Amino acid sequence: MNDGLNTQTWLDEHGDYLFSYALLRVKDTHVAEDLVQETLLAAVTARNTFSNQSTVRTWLTGILKHKLIDHFRRQGREIVIADLIDQNEDDHLDRFFEANGRWIEKPEAFPDPESAFQQKQFWKVFQDCLSGLKPRQAEVFLAKEIHGMSNEEICKHFSLNPTNVWVLMHRARLSLHKCLKIHWID
Repeated sequence: MNDGLNTQTWLDEHGDYLFSYALLRVKDTHVAEDLVQETLLAAVTARNTFSNQSTVRTWLTGILKHKLIDHFRRQGREIVIADLIDQNEDDHLDRFFEANGRWIEKPEAFPDPESAFQQKQFWKVFQDCLSGLKPRQAEVFLAKEIHGMSNEEICKHFSLNPTNVWVLMHRARLSLHKCLKIHWID
């Protein structure tokens, strides 16, 4: 076992972060809790493979990303951009305020309402364009661009070769560009 890893403290040190990360993507408290539990169990099982090339939190987040992909694959549905973007942060106000109502960390200046409105409109159009892609194109595009998976990880998880990934990404980008040009730019 790698002596640098104290598995007893992982939940205390990283549990809240992992839970928030999962909850932003699945929008279900129970599912997020299950995913964090699966992540920690997988990490304990694979602790001998941790090579100290990253922080434990980064390593655990990587495992969680794979668990999220497996979760969405089990759901047998497409992952839409709205599932990945928290559009209603009011549910998570406790992470911004102390019990006495003071800021834990003051937010940056509030965005200009017009630009915020434009951004919401853009994401709506982008989501519509994304849902117009073939399911495999959308999955690969989201894995690469939203989840930050490498080409090697995508090949492994979707049982594709590098050429297939390149073609799927190329076609997804062309389709999204065309759709956005019609529905957003023009």
